[in-house]
Amino acid sequence: MGSEIKIRLPEPHKAQQKALARAGRFNVVAMGEQGGKTTLGIEALLAGPKGALRGFPTAWFAETAADLVEVKRQVLRIVDALIKRRPNARRVELTTGGLIDFYALDDAKLETFEQYGTVVLDDVARVDGLLDLWEDVVLPALRQHGGQAWLLSVPFGKKNAFHKLYQMGREDPDWSCWQFSSFANPHLPVEMAAEAEKVTEPERLQRFEAEFLDVAIELTDAQRIIGPDERFIDWCERLEQDGLKVDGHPFSLSDRPAMRFVYELIPSAIEEAYERTDVIMKCTQVGFTVMEMLAMIYLALRFAPAKIGMFMPSQMLASGKSSERFMPIVKTVPSVYRMMTEKNASGGRGGEGNVLIRNLGPSRFHFLWTSGKTATESFPMDVVSFDEVQEMAIADMEKTQERLSASFLKYTLMGSTANWPDSDIHFWYKKGKQYQFHTLCPHCGTHQVLDEHFPQCIGYDPEAPKRVTRRGEPNLPGEYRYRCHECQGWIDDPQQGEWRAKNPDAEIRSIHFPQFLSPTISPRNMIEAYHNADDMKNYFNRKLGKPYTDPSQVPVNLEMLNACAEEGMARGLVWKTRARGTFMGIDQMGAFNVVVIKERLEDGKQAVVHLKYIFDADPFARCSELMDQFGVQCCVVETLPNYNDAKRFAQRHPGRVFLAGYGNMDNEMLIWGDTPLSNASDRRTDDSELDRYTVRLDQYKCMQVSMARFAKKLCLFPDPAGLVQDYTEKGETKPVPVCKDVAFFHFTRTALIAEKDEEEKKYKRRVVKVGIDPHTSYANMLCDVAWARAHGTSTFLMPQIDEKPVQILRGGGSAVLETMPSAARQVLQQDDLTGEVCGRCTAFDADRGYCNERAMLVRPADPGCFQFVAKDW
Repeated sequence: MGSEIKIRLPEPHKAQQKALARAGRFNVVAMGEQGGKTTLGIEALLAGPKGALRGFPTAWFAETAADLVEVKRQVLRIVDALIKRRPNARRVELTTGGLIDFYALDDAKLETFEQYGTVVLDDVARVDGLLDLWEDVVLPALRQHGGQAWLLSVPFGKKNAFHKLYQMGREDPDWSCWQFSSFANPHLPVEMAAEAEKVTEPERLQRFEAEFLDVAIELTDAQRIIGPDERFIDWCERLEQDGLKVDGHPFSLSDRPAMRFVYELIPSAIEEAYERTDVIMKCTQVGFTVMEMLAMIYLALRFAPAKIGMFMPSQMLASGKSSERFMPIVKTVPSVYRMMTEKNASGGRGGEGNVLIRNLGPSRFHFLWTSGKTATESFPMDVVSFDEVQEMAIADMEKTQERLSASFLKYTLMGSTANWPDSDIHFWYKKGKQYQFHTLCPHCGTHQVLDEHFPQCIGYDPEAPKRVTRRGEPNLPGEYRYRCHECQGWIDDPQQGEWRAKNPDAEIRSIHFPQFLSPTISPRNMIEAYHNADDMKNYFNRKLGKPYTDPSQVPVNLEMLNACAEEGMARGLVWKTRARGTFMGIDQMGAFNVVVIKERLEDGKQAVVHLKYIFDADPFARCSELMDQFGVQCCVVETLPNYNDAKRFAQRHPGRVFLAGYGNMDNEMLIWGDTPLSNASDRRTDDSELDRYTVRLDQYKCMQVSMARFAKKLCLFPDPAGLVQDYTEKGETKPVPVCKDVAFFHFTRTALIAEKDEEEKKYKRRVVKVGIDPHTSYANMLCDVAWARAHGTSTFLMPQIDEKPVQILRGGGSAVLETMPSAARQVLQQDDLTGEVCGRCTAFDADRGYCNERAMLVRPADPGCFQFVAKDW
């Protein structure tokens, strides 16, 4: 006698038992959501009078392939011990002699010529052609076995085949028709019961009471999360009431009335969102990232199907935002997380998606970065958000916005801590309405922007109680408070006031949000941080939310450049079309090269004689022409991004063009490729593997020296408005005075930053591009490197040797005859050195004619640099 196999089926609840006990040959069951219709269908399929466990062939028809996956998994778990074989993906044969076939009703090739004892059709109210399916496929398949059919669904109005079959069944003795509400299920999930109390009455009747309404209520998953007329601010306030937490803390807008204005910007209709750009220039720790992510979720639901691009400066930051910020917030909104994980947009298995692409119903989130060409140009978008804009180039952001060109929405949201004036987020803020919060003085009624009167807007009140008293401290009065600049009255609530636009006619809506408007930041916090700040730029950016330029970080301004031009014009400098013995620097960017050409003046100062901005498919061809036209004796060009083009250019001018690469060098400013090999590893390298005509630079040091020439008026210009060329920007080409409008602008957009690394306990130096890519600054620096090759370098190029005897007189007239280079004779003949010249500097090595500070060969009479320190003679 064989062993007994037990199959465990769910225990039907009372409503299911009623339908099973009084079943007809054909059965129509209208049941509310989560009422248990699928469980009822599985019971009929397996254990019914002509079910699979009784040896009959059976079939299950699901609305979609995605729905079929889950129900098939449930059925197979139940009958696992009875499975005989699975001849194909559709069929399962049982040891009882029965079989189960699984069909998806959205399969365009659906057909069956099988005969079944039981057929179950699940979620069929929205199936197109259900009546034809019933008459042409299902009924014929039941003929041989006199089979039983079950049609199950949540009602969807009266204008469909499911309602028609329900009505037919009520008048035919072969049919049984049932209506059960969701609440007939004693195991109804608590959250579903709670949801039923929140929806509209028609929605409740259809979804939960299984009523056939005259007009179907068709709600997407998104519409079940946000109401039909629910704005973003309304939804967020509802989330607050439902207990939303961010980073473990309750989310709240109730103590942030000034922040409400920002939340109210987010559009809730297509006409509000279309071609709209909203900009928030902010301080730190005010919750913009949380607001941005909630806004993107809302827009993905409201305008589904929508493609949302959330951009960060780098791939690492984009991945971190997706995993460490976005998903934790999604998980705190259960309905959103359930929608994301239960069924993704592709219709396959649910899940959170991967770190860079996540689905929310039919909408999709892309977590991307602006620093890569593919990321900025590849994917079309409907909504784009930018976070941490202070690290993004304006040109990259503009390219990214082109992704919206084919969208029905074209909405952009950007926010960031402020950085440099007229760059990154401040650039966009100035293009907008420039909303500022005007705090109301309760004493005189004056409205004022507190940060415009900082630090005078904070005063010490010796009689005010302290906000926080630490344990062990005496509870003495005295506290910092905000004060009115007009009447000097105290202001205790800086969020009482109104937002006003400085430029109300602008299209872009831009907002400045400082820490004064945060309920968690006190006046004491603000003023103590100000007095303790080592980095004032960091304070203005992070606390006041305002851009700031530290003069020590941006070494060149227009006043300095104009002074260099004034002296150059006074000395008769002009822009040249031909010259000899010049030096060239090239900054290359593919089909765009920037060229700076200089020559040496008699006193050792530099003269810029030509600038060229080359927009061409082969810009190096024009560079070769300039090499000949200006008799360039030494040129330095960046190796990247187009190494092959740069290498071919260098090979056309052997020994005159050097390829430049960058690296941090503790003790050197630059190292030429044709210097004697300094270490054993280099010496073992085959000569064919070495490239002689290269130079490795410390970018920070070289840019520092190059910018210092402007500050010391060691680099002079002709008339800045006198050199006019065609210049292309944003696809538009027009004649521009390139020195005045382009080069000078680039020079003032180059910063030298030294930041302390708290972990390594040392300063790290870097060159920062302020808002734009200052190509002319880099070309100018490379030109100065070429200059150093001839007028001071770690590898000395000997000038022509004059073989004539030279008589050098010393002291009492004794003569010494030597044959030596003319440069060496000059060193010996410099007896009377005055002023700030190299020969009088402590860094000058007279024996070698070498500057120890800048690692260059110099002449005693050369003008001193910004590092000049006079010897104590």
